[in-house]
Amino acid sequence: MLKDLTIERRTSLPEAIVHEFAKFVADGGMKPGDRIPPEGELADAWKVGRSSVREAFRVFQLLGVVEAKPGRGTILANTAPLFALIDWSRFTGAEAIWDIVEARLVLEPTLASLAAERATEQDLEEIAETIERSRRAIGDREASVQASLDFHTAVAAATQNQTLLLTTRLLRSLWLESTRFTRRDPDEYSSLLRDHEEIYAAIKKRDPERAARATEQHLRQGVTFSLEALGKSGGADASAETSEQAT
Repeated sequence: MLKDLTIERRTSLPEAIVHEFAKFVADGGMKPGDRIPPEGELADAWKVGRSSVREAFRVFQLLGVVEAKPGRGTILANTAPLFALIDWSRFTGAEAIWDIVEARLVLEPTLASLAAERATEQDLEEIAETIERSRRAIGDREASVQASLDFHTAVAAATQNQTLLLTTRLLRSLWLESTRFTRRDPDEYSSLLRDHEEIYAAIKKRDPERAARATEQHLRQGVTFSLEALGKSGGADASAETSEQAT
């Protein structure tokens, strides 16, 4: 399984192993639930010492990427932390896209609620400006996606919480990379714009519950499209094509 991997020795061996294994997983070599080969087998495949493999996999253990299971050995438990280790654009499969959608669904209604409580007049102006750019961008896919993502970032900034803003920016980058090759009917951007207008109206009215509810409905629509695509094709390409609608 791992015989074709080559460890380049331009950096420390453990670091090289971490990056190569992350790329291997991102390219579809393993999926969550798969058993990790024994330490000795990995060392032989990569032509490195066992201590280097052990040190590299300590990183994965700390990140929660791998997990020891009684009777099964070590398994690949969670691919999401691998985003931080290699080129994000490699993570375009259905599982990765679903992880991003789920994370947004957990986070963004709370952001909208906090924004409704804390947004300054300048914050409201910046959110409104992204909506105006979305109106002007209808028909221009790239500009529409950019304005849509900027809307969600502006809402996060209105929470006055820099950690939440940083998290939103990370999710935004992951989402943009995972969906940048997708195509969508221009009419759908108009639907998304109406959602954003509803969220903005709730924030401006200082109504946290309405803002959270509107955001959740907006994102769940994207989840529905994703699941429908997966059900029809069973493939990552269709998932990517429709998942973008959660923007």
